[in-house]
Amino acid sequence: MRQKDSKHFLAEAWAFIAIAVVAFVGGLLIGDLGSSPKHEKVYVTAAEEATETEAGTEAEEPAPEEATATSPNAQLFTSAGCGSCHTLSAAGTTGTTGPNLEESLAPDDNTAGIEEMIVNPNTEVVEGYPANVMPQTYGQSLSKSEIHQLAEFLVETTPAKPNP
Repeated sequence: MRQKDSKHFLAEAWAFIAIAVVAFVGGLLIGDLGSSPKHEKVYVTAAEEATETEAGTEAEEPAPEEATATSPNAQLFTSAGCGSCHTLSAAGTTGTTGPNLEESLAPDDNTAGIEEMIVNPNTEVVEGYPANVMPQTYGQSLSKSEIHQLAEFLVETTPAKPNP
């Protein structure tokens, strides 16, 4: 009688593992299927504001262009899938699978170092996060130019600094 119980338990365990694997793979596929292939360009213009001074009316100089969720580099960040795992307010993303880039990238991280982190993510893994979670294929799926754009965007929007 004992042998039947262990066989039954083993069969249930294998069935549970098979269902878990199917659910995981299905979740990955459904996550990708839900993304929109449609790309939309958004143009934002800022009206110049005039201020009154003692000498008369002068126009203020426009503020330097800041990275926003509608900037091309922010759109590259989200379209490459980075925002589904990472929080970055400049891109309007709140992912939690990977580290918050505003907190994990430091002033000693530079453009070249960030490019390396994108292409070879296991060379430097943030404490508290496991290796092999970030895709290892960005070196093949993104062009060198796109990788550089992403690195520059992260330097502009986090404590990281550009190359000296």
